[in-house]
Amino acid sequence: MWRFRRTSGRVPTGTGIEAALVSAAYGTDPVLRSGCEVVREGGVAAGLALLGEERDDAEVRAHRAEALGRAAVDRVAEVASLAEGDADEADVMLWLGHVLLARAATRPTGGAATGRADRKALEAGLIEARAPLEAAAHLRPDDAAPWAALQTVAMGLGADREEKDRIWGEVTERAPHLFPAHMTRVRSLSPNRGGSTEEMFAVAGAAADGAPEGDPLPAVLALAHAEHLRAERKRLIAEGSYDYIADMILGRLHGEAVRELFEAARAWVSVAAPHERDVQAHHLFGWAFHRADVAEAARWHLGAVGHYYCELPWSFFGDARAGVAHAMARVGVDPRVRPEGGPT
Repeated sequence: MWRFRRTSGRVPTGTGIEAALVSAAYGTDPVLRSGCEVVREGGVAAGLALLGEERDDAEVRAHRAEALGRAAVDRVAEVASLAEGDADEADVMLWLGHVLLARAATRPTGGAATGRADRKALEAGLIEARAPLEAAAHLRPDDAAPWAALQTVAMGLGADREEKDRIWGEVTERAPHLFPAHMTRVRSLSPNRGGSTEEMFAVAGAAADGAPEGDPLPAVLALAHAEHLRAERKRLIAEGSYDYIADMILGRLHGEAVRELFEAARAWVSVAAPHERDVQAHHLFGWAFHRADVAEAARWHLGAVGHYYCELPWSFFGDARAGVAHAMARVGVDPRVRPEGGPT
């Protein structure tokens, strides 16, 4: 098994790691990434074909809808026009909703530097995305993917608890272990969004405990820790602390929290089955163990992501790509080299 070995405290120097990292926004599957590239160049028909291939697999469908939505962010009209032909309307509406959601995500997301006009534009973008997603849910009642995306819309619009719970119920009725839905549920219950630390961790813990064998869902427990530290950092800064002082006060994960994460991660990887969200889960655990200064576990998880980086949870604390590069350098991971073997 992994051992609790502390890092040496060395400061990483110029390693070229950051330059080697590639965003996982378009997925990590070569077929999906190729399809996204074709879509970016204007071949929207190829994207629709990819989305229609896995209608019965909620994880694959939700993942493809997200990636293709980002790929077509500058091709809203072309995607919308697909509904005028003989394409499956539910597929088109799901994709269009994700395109509009991806476009809304490029707008300012709030905070002191965000003006009233920016916030209004963000809200308008989310409302625009909601309509086709609701249409997709109506057209294919058994599909969990549009409901998972509607969770994000509700979170972004600051929906009340009743509405969040309603949408969550719609998702879990169709796909009780859908990874992105659980990610959004944890985030929507964070203190940053009017929730409580206790409930957020209760939901994350229940997801981890109830995850199917070999499923990466236990990684949402690491996300809860990231959201907690993010909320605490925000509170400290609001109370007058400088950024670096807030970071020093927060320190690292330690104690029972790390033990719980360690057991959750080991239980997953010991019987892991290939999954659409493997890289995301490895980043969540990799971040947590890096934050806890548990080098061996962090090294293994960050080594397992290859050369891909994810925004979450790294973007909570700065630039995601730079944060991943720093962590990899600190624990001795070269993203250009795929490690052999794994934990025992």
